[in-house]
Parts: sequence; structure tokens; C-alpha cells
Amino acid sequence: MRRNLLCLPGIEDRSYRLILAVCGVYSAAVSLIPFVRLVPRFPIQLLIFGALYALYLCRPLPDAAKRWLYYLMLTGSYQALRFVVSTRFDPFHGPGVTELEQRIFGVLPTVWLQSVLHPTPAFRWYDYAFAVLHASLFAFPLLLPGVLLWRKGPDAMKRGSAAVTLISMAGYLTYVLFPLTPPWMANLEGAFPEVQRIVFDAMGRFTSDWLQGAFQPSPRGAMPSLHAGLPFMTLLVALHEFGRRAAWVALPVAAICFEVVYGAEHYVIDIMAGLVYGFAAYAIVYRVLMPDGTIRGRGGCDAC
Repeated sequence: MRRNLLCLPGIEDRSYRLILAVCGVYSAAVSLIPFVRLVPRFPIQLLIFGALYALYLCRPLPDAAKRWLYYLMLTGSYQALRFVVSTRFDPFHGPGVTELEQRIFGVLPTVWLQSVLHPTPAFRWYDYAFAVLHASLFAFPLLLPGVLLWRKGPDAMKRGSAAVTLISMAGYLTYVLFPLTPPWMANLEGAFPEVQRIVFDAMGRFTSDWLQGAFQPSPRGAMPSLHAGLPFMTLLVALHEFGRRAAWVALPVAAICFEVVYGAEHYVIDIMAGLVYGFAAYAIVYRVLMPDGTIRGRGGCDAC
């Protein structure tokens, strides 16, 4: 079985090349946004993308290395959007979402949860547990393709990488088009009741300042919540690939969705949008672009 997996072709199918081409065009377009806003920034992501692509084209490079080069090119495409929001000078969204949640729930969920679970400044044990879960989001983009490669082979990794990239690209693009101020920042700007950034502050108790700062790549990126969307999409992928054995993944997914509202990182509406994005990314990749039985590249294992 292991020999067969190693003999599977690398990343040569047409859908995968198409996704890479889209990511390249996407990166180029994104690099122009700061210039259009008259805040030019050196498009370092394009140089990185070009260097990785040149390395990817090297014939002597084994397929095992090309898979991860491909993955780096995909993730580099959406990472290019991380700081584009900071070049915006128009008003940011926020008050409208706050009013909508007030009408729907009769109370702001973050304010209510903190009044019940965090009535005093001291951190509880669950605050630290939530902090670990919150930080785990940044393991999902690497962990999901890696587990799929290990357990299911290169084809499964292809789809997992494409799904991670699709939801991330869509999420970061939404941050650019609809930059939404999260509850904790809205509070600092006087547009939201008094709340504490509990989970993020708890994380600071066991991480360095530099590492803690890495966990907030886009401070105006509240809608959609990738903290909800990416784990939810991971759950759908896990159920698709492993069946009911992967049902346990629903528990940490639910906990993450809860903690980002409790910790004032997201509105409930952000969570709902994130779930929609997660389902859409899964459906597009696993039902449309790369359905079962159609993603294996040319060649095969005839020589095995």
C-alpha cells in the first residue's frame, strides 16, 4: 500500500494547474490594491511566488517536494492580503453589525458571555484552554493537508490544500472588500460596550509578544470568521475522507466557535458567515472541481 502511494503521480492534473494559475493572477491583482489606494508597497509576495514556481518547474525535483512547494504557492497567494486592509482609509464597518445582533438576540452575546463566565479580571482555567484552541487555527492549514497525505495519499492532499486555499482566499478578500471591526477593537473606539479580549490576553501568558502578535494578522478581519470556517471545513473534509470516525472533530470546532465570541474576537454573525464559507469551500472543491475519482494525474503506477 505504501509503495502504491509513493508511485502516485505528483500534482499534474488539470484542475490543480488551473487553481495554481488562478492563485497567481489573484496575487498579482492583490499587489495592485495598495498602489490604487496611493499607499504603494513592494509586492514581495509576487517575488516569492515566482521563486517558488521556478523551483517547482525543476525536473529533478521529486514529486514529494513539489507537493509542498505547490502548497506554499497556494498559501502565499492568500497571505498577500493579510495587510492590505491597513491601506484603507474609509470608515470601517461595525456599528451596523452590533445593532443587528442586538435586535436578533436582545443582548450582545459577547457582553453576556463575559458577564457570566468572566465576572472578575482573574483568568479561569477554561480561558487558558480556549487560548490553546484559538492558537490552533494556524495549525489547520498545515495539519489538514499533512494528515491527508499521511493517511490517504497525494490525491487527498491535493483536495485538502485546494480547499484550505479557497476558503482562505475568499475570507481575506472579504476582509479587503468589507473590513469589519471586531468587538474588542470596537470597544476601544467607543462603538461597543466594555469587553475584555480575554482569550487573546490569556494566550499572552504563555507566548512571547512576537508570537502573540502573529495570531492577529488582520485586525479589521472579523467577517467571515476563519476561526469558525476553517475548522468547520476541516470537519467536513474529515467526515468525507474518514467517515463517522472523524465525528469527534465536531467538539473542538464547536469550542472554537464559542471562544471567539466569548473572547470578543468575533460577532455571532461572523461565525455564521464563516460556516457558510467553510461549507462552500468544501462543496466547490470536493463536489465540483475535484470530485471523487477524478483528480488523479496522468501516468499512474504502471511501472510499480
